[in-house]
Amino acid sequence: MVWNLISRHLFKRGSDTAPQADKTVVKGFRKRYARFRKLLDANAALADVLSDMEEKLDGKSLFGALYVRHMAQKAVSLTRRMAVSLEGMHPGRHRGLEAVIEKVEEQLTGIAGMETDCREQCRELTLSLSEVDLSMVDWVGGKCANLGEMRSMAQVPVPRGFAVTITAFHRFFAETGLDQEIEKKLSTINGEDREALATSLEEVRTAIENAPLPGDLLKALDDSWKRSFGDDDVRLAVRSSAQSEDGDKSFAGQFLSVLNVGRADLAASYKRVVASLFTPSATLYRLHQGIPLSASAMAVACIEMVRAVASGVAYSHDPVNLLADTLLINGIWGLGPHLVDGIVPPDMWVLTREEKPVLVRRRVGNKDRRLTIGGSGELVDQEVPEAERRLYCLSEKEVEELAVLVMRLEKHYGGYQDVEWARDPSGKLILLQSRPLDTRGGGGKKTPKTPLLDNYPLLLEGGDVAYPGIGHGLVVMPRTSEDLLQFPKGGVLVALHSSAEYASVMDRAEAVVTETGGVTGHMATICREYRVPTLLNVPKTMQTLRPGMEVTVDAFSGRVYQGKAEELMPMRMSLDPVRLQDTPVFAMLRQAAQLILPLNLTDPNSARFTPAGCETLHDVMRYAHEFSYHEMFAISDSAVDAGSVALKLKATLPIDLHIIDLDNGTSVRPGARVVLPEEILCVPLKALLKGMLHPAVVFRRPRPINMGGFMSVMGQQMINPQGGDGRFGDKSYAIISDRYMNFSSRVGYHYSVLDAYCGKTQSKNYISFNFQGGAAGEERRARRCRAIALVLEDMGFSVSVKNDAVKSRFQKYDREQIEDRLDQLGRLLQVTRQMDMLMINDGVVHQFREDFRNGVYR
Repeated sequence: MVWNLISRHLFKRGSDTAPQADKTVVKGFRKRYARFRKLLDANAALADVLSDMEEKLDGKSLFGALYVRHMAQKAVSLTRRMAVSLEGMHPGRHRGLEAVIEKVEEQLTGIAGMETDCREQCRELTLSLSEVDLSMVDWVGGKCANLGEMRSMAQVPVPRGFAVTITAFHRFFAETGLDQEIEKKLSTINGEDREALATSLEEVRTAIENAPLPGDLLKALDDSWKRSFGDDDVRLAVRSSAQSEDGDKSFAGQFLSVLNVGRADLAASYKRVVASLFTPSATLYRLHQGIPLSASAMAVACIEMVRAVASGVAYSHDPVNLLADTLLINGIWGLGPHLVDGIVPPDMWVLTREEKPVLVRRRVGNKDRRLTIGGSGELVDQEVPEAERRLYCLSEKEVEELAVLVMRLEKHYGGYQDVEWARDPSGKLILLQSRPLDTRGGGGKKTPKTPLLDNYPLLLEGGDVAYPGIGHGLVVMPRTSEDLLQFPKGGVLVALHSSAEYASVMDRAEAVVTETGGVTGHMATICREYRVPTLLNVPKTMQTLRPGMEVTVDAFSGRVYQGKAEELMPMRMSLDPVRLQDTPVFAMLRQAAQLILPLNLTDPNSARFTPAGCETLHDVMRYAHEFSYHEMFAISDSAVDAGSVALKLKATLPIDLHIIDLDNGTSVRPGARVVLPEEILCVPLKALLKGMLHPAVVFRRPRPINMGGFMSVMGQQMINPQGGDGRFGDKSYAIISDRYMNFSSRVGYHYSVLDAYCGKTQSKNYISFNFQGGAAGEERRARRCRAIALVLEDMGFSVSVKNDAVKSRFQKYDREQIEDRLDQLGRLLQVTRQMDMLMINDGVVHQFREDFRNGVYR
């Protein structure tokens, strides 16, 4: 009898009071979701722009004024796209963002040189390499600028030669009409139709190779040959030096080099190299990297061929072991490709890193093959005579001479160098290229790593490097804003996930380690600004480290040791080069960065977190990103207005769930009114239902009820028969797409909203979960909220609790982590139904947390 009364009251279904179909509401949902997707896409792209600019501020990469202008324009465009998308989600609510963007854009335009085209700065069609340095990268491209710097400023031997400038490229295209012809043809290219793409590009290359060079350019080529080589019988390598080449996008192997070029063939060879801008592979690479053709004009390097008897690579520091204070040289017979491709085992020399390096040890390689240049300029693969295979390709004197040159380049550039070299038949050593030895990893470059240290306990290994370096100190795990105020100088910040709120302690932190987080996220940005060694996405961080532990963070190789690893302490010094930071173009980047990169809005709860509080593009980005979640969260309020176009979920659940499919969220047939769990395609909803339908939480009988709690429920019902935030039996709604879900659940007297996005791009993914209400008295409702909050904190959510309401957020995790937390939330929603009546004391709160941790749901 009692159970019949309870069952009728707790589990009865209310009448369907939803209004008739209102398709305009669903149309409004779709519009808001489309703008939300645009905002997320722009946010991810803008994060990449900011990260790239921060890396350039380290002074390790070659760039010019065009790079600064292009990235500034891109940052403005993406920020504006975010602001417009947010305004479209709720017109009138977020006024003021556009005014901030316009102000920043005006200031960026006013930065010296930002509005000036490099063609107006350089009138020369050719320049001798002796006249070129790094500041001329916009005029002669990366390859020529670097060769000129090595020759003119570092004063090391490089091949003789000259550069054909970007100005010559534009002159050639403008006077022949190629610019208009190519623009017209490329405007119709579809990157997906590869056959048509290849045909159109072949026509472009043919047009370039058949077009006559302007008379003044022909004369400039002839005059430059005379000035560079006189009457010497030389052959040239005519090589690409495009604006975007050898920068952050390598274009490795995409452009043509013409070898063994004689004087009579120079003009034709120049046109062939220029035409290689338009090969299918180079064009698709440019499209995939988002590089406009206007930023890929072609300068050309015309340099004397080195008929290399031997060649190789030298590193001014051991590229594998940063603790070994040594210099490393590798070499083989003939040209270098057989070395870099790993075909021939090289000779190796190890020397001290001194002004006059001393040979420490050497090892000979069995060099059985070599590449040489044939009579027509082609590469010829030859067998090396047996007697020469195990002879060193350099003498000890030559090795020491080469090491001196390499150390000179390191001193000049202010950082470890990766150097290509060759020895000609006369025995002369010539340096062909020098680039920074990358300490960040990626890109296929040699990356210095520290070895595993056996004499210190290894606590953690893995993760992503947001900023390289070594840090040492005591672990600090701040959990509240008050904890951050007490953060000690020299502490190692350890957290479950990254947060922009940690900006307030970056001037005190020795290192940062988090279990999750993205290298393009807000906190990673701040870590790079402060140059704090940082590891993100390190597995098992929170269960391994404890507050007060003494640790050494190796953010070169992704390791955390217990104690102070003395061998790593000398590497706490900065390895950043300084020379580029003294150039005018670097000053231009620094000025632009001050308007784009700093993040002032770090606390969404601050009264300053408004459009008026935005000072930089990063601030606008942060504001728009935060409030986009709020706008999507709010759509659940209108779900009942679209009830008649919703699909009813047929599943063993204690809720009446109706689904509104915005875009590919289900696989049901047109006209269907019911959807089964196996027909759900929406990634977040599938994960949530997996938890809600877990066998351990599907209760088939009325749950045990504490009678005191039950009477509290009945008393509350008499006081407030409408139940405040909801009624027993109200419909619940899920508004979904393939990757998005807004789930609003009205069960009993509580109301919860779960908003989530789950895709391949980690920076877009998030879960927002709010819970409020209950049928029992205020004290029991508050206990239930504390219990839910504790479980959410264990899952890694950031949580706030106020009275009987819980607000939480879990964001910027990979798809697997998001799906796992949604599965757990599905279980949590099931086991917390009418749980407030069981919250008789604080002990139950903590018992519930322990039970949930251990998978005990009954």
